[in-house]
Amino acid sequence: MYQSLRTLSTTDFKEEFDNLKITTELVLTKEGNVLSVNDKGEQYFTKNSCFYDYLHCAYKNRAKRFVEEISNKNVCKSVTLVHIFEKEAIYMQYKGMVSQDYVLLTGEEITDSPFSMETTELLQQFEHASVIVNDQLEIEKYNKAFYPYLGIKDDKDTISQISPKHIHVLTEASKELDVTPKLVEEVLEKKKSLELEIKNDSADEWFYLKGLYLKGSHCVLLMIYNLTYEKKYHHLLTFQDQMESVSYLSAGVAHELRNPLSVIKGFLQLSSLTDSFHKYSGTILSETERMNEIIDNFLSVARKKVKKEWKTPNHLLDSVIDIIRSECLMQGVHFQYRVDPVEGKIEVNESSFKQIILNALRNSIEAFPQNRKNNVFSLDSYRENNYLVISLRDNGKGIPAHILNNIGKPFFTTKEKGTGVGIPLCKKIMEEHNGTFDIESSEGKGTLITLSFPIQMQ
Repeated sequence: MYQSLRTLSTTDFKEEFDNLKITTELVLTKEGNVLSVNDKGEQYFTKNSCFYDYLHCAYKNRAKRFVEEISNKNVCKSVTLVHIFEKEAIYMQYKGMVSQDYVLLTGEEITDSPFSMETTELLQQFEHASVIVNDQLEIEKYNKAFYPYLGIKDDKDTISQISPKHIHVLTEASKELDVTPKLVEEVLEKKKSLELEIKNDSADEWFYLKGLYLKGSHCVLLMIYNLTYEKKYHHLLTFQDQMESVSYLSAGVAHELRNPLSVIKGFLQLSSLTDSFHKYSGTILSETERMNEIIDNFLSVARKKVKKEWKTPNHLLDSVIDIIRSECLMQGVHFQYRVDPVEGKIEVNESSFKQIILNALRNSIEAFPQNRKNNVFSLDSYRENNYLVISLRDNGKGIPAHILNNIGKPFFTTKEKGTGVGIPLCKKIMEEHNGTFDIESSEGKGTLITLSFPIQMQ
């Protein structure tokens, strides 16, 4: 029944295929004069006319550049142009090449634009400004969020927006966006996606640009994120944080002054009992000097870092052990220590070093059960890898797990007159010394604080 189909050829249906043919065919001179046009093209063009006269004025230069490029480089390329036929805008997708010094064009009408309706709908889904830019840096498609950059107030203003606008219109909207054309050019040149962050603190503007290369159309999807209001909100939060920091620092000053004050008080009591003030006067004076340093450090925290010096571990520990021994003696606490010889030096602020250890001692003393005689506070120091490790341990009542999880948070305290800044400040100091501050504790088994300072061999 279908045996005859084997001998069929498309040429047998030439007339029918010609009727289905919708491609316009043109033969032009390199100057753009129409020399020949097929039947489909005759509904638009006439012989001996100028091809450029049928174009929307905004597309004439693009068409001329296209013809020049295929003529000079002898390549086959495509371009999208907009014609005005009887006051109606018609999009045409052309392919062109040069043969025997003539420009050969085939054109096909497209109903929407160079981009599909799906692309248009996708753009509208973006909350941020998005625009498609071609290789001539002209805007092809954009979403509603992009309207302000074009000076468009609503959809009514988009009527008759046939003329393609250059991406330089962004500069008119904001001077900070004058680098956008360069970004688009780089994306087209490198054929890969690029990102750029633009900020101007003086102008209070902040943008984030992202250019995505669209391989099929050799265009760029440019997305503009205006982060100005987000950054202003962030600055407000930062200001609030600064105000909290003032409160934090104020409480910190009061808290940290308690350590040297308690030492001074203890030595004065001890000197009055032993009638030997001259024996402890040096320590008392050094603690008053440390109080002065604490105040200076807090007052200058916003404008300079705490001064650090290279110290040997044994020198630092000897000075603090004397203070711990005397404090434990006054409080009825048994003090144990073991200091291994450690070579090298650590870069440290001596006052801050004492501040951390004495804060741990003070917390241990306050946590010991009253009237118990076997309260023990111990200090062990040794080298582990390239760090000086100092372990501070007590045999107090320990810290419950739910409290331990919150220790270190500013202003968290379980003490009636506590400030909740001691441990956070200690952690901050250790961070400034590139060290670590760790707490281990379990209820009924005491607490262990481990400090580590990097050692430098000299």
